Amino acid sequence: MLGLLVIAPGTRRTAKQHEAFLAEVGEGSEEHRKWVKWLLELPLWIEEANFRVVHACWSPIHVNVLRPHLQEGERLTPEAICNGAHKGGLLHAPLETLLKGVEVALPSGAHFRDKGGDVRNEIRTQWWNPRLTTYRDAYIGPDGVDIPSDRIPDLAILPEPDRPTFIGHYWLAADAPLRPRSRRVACVDYSVANQGPLVAYRFDGEQELTADKFVAWPQRPKS
Repeated sequence: MLGLLVIAPGTRRTAKQHEAFLAEVGEGSEEHRKWVKWLLELPLWIEEANFRVVHACWSPIHVNVLRPHLQEGERLTPEAICNGAHKGGLLHAPLETLLKGVEVALPSGAHFRDKGGDVRNEIRTQWWNPRLTTYRDAYIGPDGVDIPSDRIPDLAILPEPDRPTFIGHYWLAADAPLRPRSRRVACVDYSVANQGPLVAYRFDGEQELTADKFVAWPQRPKS
């Protein structure tokens, strides 16, 4: 997994998500510090001449804000983590976007419950498809959720990636067809942590991604 999820003060939902991990390693223990040290050694993204890998979203504007605050190898510093963990910090929006994706607030009064039962007033959007401009069309998340069909005001459109970009994060349905999200974006997270298949993409340098290059175990349909 690329990236680091920071538990900021007051984020009870985030702490709950990490409850099992913290109970196993012991919060503040030597084992805990070892894992934090390992996470700090991971790059926020990997970029090569003909492809890149990033956890959730590639946003050039946010990447340019982050670069001066990272260690060699696109790695976070403790200072960058602290700044990015708090709303209002310079690095908060860039880190949230690269690690969680593009989120937009729903119209006043609209909300839904996520897979954990928490009430959400924002949705994650399919940032790789600029043609999806209504809340309902752009939404990505659990099925069976009633999302308004209103047009998203002031929707920030990200430029198409300039090379194939591989992401995870989105927990696509385990039985969803194996295919790219767009001609240059492929997600390989098909819920393997929840009994879904382990998915990969056989990349041979092509600049337009195709469904036939996906592989999975157990096998899943392609389209």
